[in-house]
Amino acid sequence: MINHLVSLMVPLTLMLSLLLLIRAPLRKKADANTSYALWLLLPLSLILYPLELPWYYVSDLNNANIQSYLVQPSKQIQQQLSANNLMVLALTSLWLTGVFSLVFYWMATHFNFKKSLKIGILTKVTLSKSLNKIIPEKLTVKQSSHIHSPILMGLMKPTLLIPEDFNELYNPEQQALIINHEVCHYTHHHMWANQVALMLLALFWFHPLAWRAYAAFRQDQEHACDQVVLDQKRTKSRIQYCKALVLAAETSPPNAFTLMSFKHNGEQNFMFNRIEQIKNMSAKSKAYSTTKLALIVLLSTSTLAGISYAGNQVKQNNTLAQTQLGTQPTYRVEPKYPIKAAREGTEGSVVLKFDINGDGSVSNVEVVDGKPAYVFDKTAIVAVKQWRYQATGQAQKNTLVQLDYLMGKSSVQPESLIERIKVVN
Repeated sequence: MINHLVSLMVPLTLMLSLLLLIRAPLRKKADANTSYALWLLLPLSLILYPLELPWYYVSDLNNANIQSYLVQPSKQIQQQLSANNLMVLALTSLWLTGVFSLVFYWMATHFNFKKSLKIGILTKVTLSKSLNKIIPEKLTVKQSSHIHSPILMGLMKPTLLIPEDFNELYNPEQQALIINHEVCHYTHHHMWANQVALMLLALFWFHPLAWRAYAAFRQDQEHACDQVVLDQKRTKSRIQYCKALVLAAETSPPNAFTLMSFKHNGEQNFMFNRIEQIKNMSAKSKAYSTTKLALIVLLSTSTLAGISYAGNQVKQNNTLAQTQLGTQPTYRVEPKYPIKAAREGTEGSVVLKFDINGDGSVSNVEVVDGKPAYVFDKTAIVAVKQWRYQATGQAQKNTLVQLDYLMGKSSVQPESLIERIKVVN
């Protein structure tokens, strides 16, 4: 697991850096919703990056000779690995400690915060008919004496909490606007998005950019909801909304999740940042709409193309010949297990195609497929070029061999990259 996390550090760092750099300019050039939507690139990049890509497609090997051999690390490499295993175990233990500590802390914080709210049924709050129409039927509404602005809580059964002094703090227009804001979180399933963000943060707790990105993600989420609420509103409504934000920032008590999301600038400063963003909102021009559409199309097209390219990998079972001529090498050089792959515990296979000359020598060695790509190719080619077969005076074309690189006898047999018959050495 720790090796897989390390392999994801490059795409994670690049994507986090890119998103953190473009989020603010993008809100000005396009809108807050586009800036928030682009955070979807992060989980998609982590999913697409490990997917194995094909080496190239082989369309016609009808008379292939198919063989298979097992390659294992040498004793010297195995001794080196035993020393590295202790380091890997220590790093894995440290990583797991961080993950479980964060999860436990967040759960305890959420439980204590929820307990302090003293949630109850609506008794002191009276919602007007217009507000009741705004709130979805499946969204439960309750009250709390320890908040001064509506908040949305819960994952499986979301609950909208209304402060007991809601009617005294906000006028009817402000009430409708801030209720709409929380309903936006509910209808856009932001609670689930936040859980995914927290899960990624827990997995990559050791990466400093992950903490900054989580705060930026939550802030962009708030900007996006502000955009949705005020998209078709006039200046008077925007002023009322800004006054409600200022009041909420002045009266709301901090909680752990709020501090984690907004401590970069402070919660009140972030509220003023939202107000500044609202002041800069204008009617969407065609240029803005075109920019937003172009970004979404680019994202969708790139993602679909990547998934299609990675998913449609070479299926050698349907294209390679299934004959077995039984030709065995009279002299075979054992391929060397790459030290880096052995240290990382990487296993896989390489399929080579080559010709057997009339004198038994090997020529035209090339890689047909490899999983993972590029890892074992070099050592496989070097070894197979030195193999010798019985001299028959006739050349044999398109001989196939699959070399399975396994760490030990207990390793799971890798998938067949070609249709083959196992050869026992």
